[in-house]
Amino acid sequence: MKTFWLPLALFILLVLIGGYFVADYYTGLPEDIERNYVGREACVTCHQEQASLFHNSHHDLAMDLATDETVLADFDHTLEHHGLTSKMYREGDRFMIRTDGADGEMNDFEVKYVFGVFPLQQYMVEMPQDSPAPEGAVGRLQVLRESWDVENNRWFYLNPPDVSERLEGDDPLHWTSITQQWNTTCAECHSTNLEKNYDVTSRSFHTTFSEIDVSCEACHGPGSLHVKLAEANSPFWDNNHGFGLAKLKTESNLPQVEMCATCHSRRREIHGQFAAGERYDEHFQCNLLMDQVYHADGQIRDEDYVYGSFKQSKMFHKGIKCTDCHDPHSTKIKFKGNDLCTSCHQHPAGQYDSPNHHHHQVGSTGSLCVECHMPETTYMNIDPRRDHSLRVPRPDLSVKYSTPNACTGCHLKEEVLSVESQGKVSQYLDWILEAEDGNEEIAAELKRVDQLMAQSVVDWYGETSDARTDSYYEKLAKVRVEGDLPTAVELMGDRDVPSIVRASAGLAVVNEDDPETLAVSLENLNSKFSDVVFAALMRVQNEMSRLASLPQPTFEQRSALRELSESVAALLDSEQRPVRIEAARVLGMIPTDIRSRMLSGGKEKLFNNAFAELETSTLMESDTAGSHLSLGGLYEMRGEMEKAEGAYRTAIKIAPNESRARGALAVLLQDKLNQMNRAAASVQQQGATVKQIKSLVERMDGVQNEIVKLRNDENRVLARDVELFGETEGSDLLHYRYAMSCYLKRDLELTEKHLKIACEQVPDNADYLIAMASYYDFVQQIEPAIEFTKRAMEVNPNDRSYNLLLQKLLKARPSQEVESDGN
Repeated sequence: MKTFWLPLALFILLVLIGGYFVADYYTGLPEDIERNYVGREACVTCHQEQASLFHNSHHDLAMDLATDETVLADFDHTLEHHGLTSKMYREGDRFMIRTDGADGEMNDFEVKYVFGVFPLQQYMVEMPQDSPAPEGAVGRLQVLRESWDVENNRWFYLNPPDVSERLEGDDPLHWTSITQQWNTTCAECHSTNLEKNYDVTSRSFHTTFSEIDVSCEACHGPGSLHVKLAEANSPFWDNNHGFGLAKLKTESNLPQVEMCATCHSRRREIHGQFAAGERYDEHFQCNLLMDQVYHADGQIRDEDYVYGSFKQSKMFHKGIKCTDCHDPHSTKIKFKGNDLCTSCHQHPAGQYDSPNHHHHQVGSTGSLCVECHMPETTYMNIDPRRDHSLRVPRPDLSVKYSTPNACTGCHLKEEVLSVESQGKVSQYLDWILEAEDGNEEIAAELKRVDQLMAQSVVDWYGETSDARTDSYYEKLAKVRVEGDLPTAVELMGDRDVPSIVRASAGLAVVNEDDPETLAVSLENLNSKFSDVVFAALMRVQNEMSRLASLPQPTFEQRSALRELSESVAALLDSEQRPVRIEAARVLGMIPTDIRSRMLSGGKEKLFNNAFAELETSTLMESDTAGSHLSLGGLYEMRGEMEKAEGAYRTAIKIAPNESRARGALAVLLQDKLNQMNRAAASVQQQGATVKQIKSLVERMDGVQNEIVKLRNDENRVLARDVELFGETEGSDLLHYRYAMSCYLKRDLELTEKHLKIACEQVPDNADYLIAMASYYDFVQQIEPAIEFTKRAMEVNPNDRSYNLLLQKLLKARPSQEVESDGN
């Protein structure tokens, strides 16, 4: 009998134990369990190896309080720059600097924080604000331009790109202005769990973070659940939550790459509360390959912080992730020299790490994979960054499109003949910029060296090698330099091309008025890539705006507008947040009466929901004037004039030295004044009292006086900006706006001068051309008015208002000229 009960008892025990484990394995914590930040100390106990690697890494030292241990610079020093002398000194335990403030006067400022550790360290000052930050929060911090070169132990002044002169206190590039504002431009990527907490009313920051630098939870997400699970009396992790951290290790490289990209990218935040492991595109919009940041073929021009380049590469699309090359905790590269590449590219007989491939002496700079495929450019004076598009050097494209190539960049100094040219600029990018600015000597030298390099590639690899074959970046250069529409259409529709390239090709021709790019853009509205949809929507918006602005549209044009609106409205319930938001923005740009007719079948409700998301997205940057200016424009289009007025006033309050919001508010108030004039006439007819009429007139005078002040202030700020930027490339819109401002003040000489500059810079802009025509019409110079009207009609032949103006001008000609024109 005992023999029977013992096995039975053991069986029951095993069943109970097994049941416990099975129940424990399949029992999970709730999906919506709250996760909190617990700090690195909670991680160190178990993860000592990773903590050791992380200690003193660039992430660990991304930001800190200014102390004797953290400050690397010599604070017993002076630095001369642009006619000023800044003095760095100690005042007891405090680190101080005497330099020019926002008022242009020399003042003493306390350095509260250090920023970064190598190759430079920067220093931050906490500025006074209307609402002081409470304990545990940080107020408005400004990053000084006086910076410390860590490697060479010296102070240097960090000029803005392309600026080498003294900045006035009201310049947006001055250290006290928004571009150097830590809370706005730096904080999110240098601290953990950052909350900007900007109060629009008081224009004050109460910024908080859980850790001052980039710590464990910045990448892995809040750690409270992980700690809870690790400390639980269970042999398993959670069935619902796994380790309780972001799932960065998957078969796809996207979770990890996109986690890094949240900071390592030039991007715009479109939705807050990003949590590690979520999709990048749901919270951020990565910059496309635009002129300011990328060369015509997609190589980096300005800092892009890696992601925009890496998205173009074959490596990214073949599943390579950041940690294949970089240790995630120390941030250092995993191997030295070519081992970094050949650890994966292990081809027979050293196919790549061999003179047979690179044609350079072993051990020389030219034998290094990264020198050819990841050329570096130095930013911030002393900070070299490598291009992560990992492309084959193409000097032949440099010959065609003046794009850079690794060969010329490396051999430039030794190949250039003119000693005078060698002494003018410091690095390859500077040579390119000088050539673009019209330095013919440097342009000629670059072209000659490019041709030498291109011939060497042919000699080494032949005419049909990978180094010369047609590629997406050659096509992109052709689109961006030549505006080649057939190539743009080809790239936009090629699903084998990286999405960022397809989108950038579409963006490059967004203002073209042709059926092919419109047709492929409509097809791209269904793309699974939000950047492709974004560019497509921009092209569709351009066409919708053109049709909506026609004074007397035909039946076919009204039908076309309806079809386009319906195509965009179909995206209002997209699963992708950025697509919904952009669709709402595009539909919000057409007048309310037209939109309401176009939206049917419950789309109006979807539009309102998506528009609410758009409002939230726009106000992610509520500490910038641009966000309120954009919102004001959208409110205007919706007919919500009070909201629009409030948004414009907020924009002016945030950026008193910026002009656009003043112009927008002046236009809105002029419409308001016109309505008041009509109301005044009405109340007079209805027998209003003298007191009522007097009150209305006083309010009208107040509005009129504000309009005059806004216009004067706008003109003053625009005059400053025009003087500051001169006639540099890309300043056409600034000159156009200044010309319009001068026209309102009836300063006709300046109006003509700056309209001409705008037209010369962008000769196919219909708005500029018709403004020039209208100016000449106003001053009764009929012939040039006719000429510019005809040019505008060539650019935009479907705008009937242009034809009406032309007919008016032709009738104003002397009779013999009208007859000779044949009209």
